Amino acid sequence: MSKNSTIKDNEANSNHLNILIIDDNEQITKMLTTFLELKNHNCVIANDGKQGLGLIQENKHDVVLLDLAMPEFDGYAVIDALESKDQLKNNKIIVFTASTITQDELDELVNRGVTSYILKPIDIDLLLSKIIESATS
Repeated sequence: MSKNSTIKDNEANSNHLNILIIDDNEQITKMLTTFLELKNHNCVIANDGKQGLGLIQENKHDVVLLDLAMPEFDGYAVIDALESKDQLKNNKIIVFTASTITQDELDELVNRGVTSYILKPIDIDLLLSKIIESATS
């Protein structure tokens, strides 16, 4: 297979991704949904961690965008719950957060099975490339 056909296959696979966005900030989820739907992706939103965990367990998503800092049931609780059921590595999870987190803590999340991460404020084009890269890897 040539390099060009591989690139075309990846582009074809990334045309219509199903993306779950878990973030308690409704402005962020609306902005991300508007942007990603303009790029022909399908978005499902959960504005709290428990709802998001349920959606991860009920449906298959190409990528999950997970905020770490949410009240009550945060992104860490979602990760812990998935890990306890051996489901973390079966999902392509990109954590994104504005909370103060060290590089060591981010690396540890990746070692546990999180696919990638991005820090807020996000660069929307960088986020899109991470989504596509994660979904097609």
